[in-house]
Amino acid sequence: MFLPNARTVIRGLLFAALISVAGSFSCLAGESGPVDEDALKKVWPSDGPQGELFHEVSSSLRCPTCTGISVLESDARFSQQIKGIVLEQVQAGKSREQILQFFTERYGPWILRSPPAKGFNVLAWLLPLSILLAGPPAVWFFVWRKRRVVSTLGVRAAEDIIKEMQARLEEMRA
Repeated sequence: MFLPNARTVIRGLLFAALISVAGSFSCLAGESGPVDEDALKKVWPSDGPQGELFHEVSSSLRCPTCTGISVLESDARFSQQIKGIVLEQVQAGKSREQILQFFTERYGPWILRSPPAKGFNVLAWLLPLSILLAGPPAVWFFVWRKRRVVSTLGVRAAEDIIKEMQARLEEMRA
């Protein structure tokens, strides 16, 4: 039976961490495989009302292949396709809500970077707010109560000790 020593375990953990970090940055560099030259040459609009709407909608959508970044920030192939669809819908004259509704119907509410404040998703908005409002008073109450209960730290008053000793002396005399 092989039992690894501490140095081998540490090396394995460092190697696993390195691979994990490298994998998480792969989305920023683009996916592996053949590169679509047309997608790289495509310039996304940045001027005028269409450019503002494009950037606003693209930054509101989550990259399906990356972790924690928007479609606008990602260079992944899937994000490029989504940006193309957003651009088509912006040029067709659709509003922000219509475009977001299209993607929500297609991919579900997880595609949105911030959940809509309706239905079950209201918990995602109310829970942090309630923790911020009720947390400090609750911590203060429990800490304050704990201090009151443990204020003597196991030390009894002299009168209580004298009374207990007198009661034991009375028991012994009887």
